[in-house]
Amino acid sequence: PGASPKDPLTVDAKTLDFYDKQQKLIYSGDVYVVNGPSTLNASRLIIFLEDKKSTGNKSGGNDRVKHIDAEGPVTLTSKDQISTGDRGGFDKAQNKVYLNGNVTITQGDSVVQGDSAAYDVTTGAASVEANVAKGGRVRTTFTSKKP
Repeated sequence: PGASPKDPLTVDAKTLDFYDKQQKLIYSGDVYVVNGPSTLNASRLIIFLEDKKSTGNKSGGNDRVKHIDAEGPVTLTSKDQISTGDRGGFDKAQNKVYLNGNVTITQGDSVVQGDSAAYDVTTGAASVEANVAKGGRVRTTFTSKKP
């Protein structure tokens, strides 16, 4: 969230495995990603690329990224928000960022907790859901600023 398509995508990790036939990159070990004003920390990151032949794009740029899965714990920081979860992801076709499992979103002194969250990069709309089948609920704590 907050990054533009022109912002570079920088990934720092202990290891990288590239699977040419599947057009898949797997980063492991203290993964740290920077994309514009946003950062992501995860244990493992899997990036699925669009096929060079179908896109006509011969570069390895981030415009070929079609889907990203992050395995956690996952921490996503953007502007004034810190979001955490067990897993995360980005889907280019939907232009949405997802967090799943023990989701906590902190903005200033306010905190939202749930089982999953989705952020629409295009519209800026976000939703947090609880696993109702397991009796879960979404919890929000608003803290007013003291004078």
